[in-house]
Amino acid sequence: MKKILARHKNISGCTISESLDEKTGERNYVATIRGFRNWKIYKGVFSQGVFIDIMEKVREIRDKIDAGDEEIFKCKSYFIEPH
Repeated sequence: MKKILARHKNISGCTISESLDEKTGERNYVATIRGFRNWKIYKGVFSQGVFIDIMEKVREIRDKIDAGDEEIFKCKSYFIEPH
C-alpha cells in the first residue's frame, strides 16, 4: 500500500508528490509540471541528497517544456535511476 508523505511545491509551476510503499520501503516521486501530470522522477530507497537530484531533474523538465521541446514527452520511464 502506498502512503502519501508530502507534496512539495518548491519549484515554480511544479508539484512533486512523495509516497512510500509500505511493503518495500521504497519512496516514489512523481511530478506535475506545468499542468502535465504523472512525470515519473524517482523510485527507490531514499538516500542523502536524492531530493536535490529530483528537484534539478524537475527544473530541467520544466525548462524543456517552457522552451517547446516536445522530445521530453517521449520518456515513459523514471528519469533518475536508484543509487
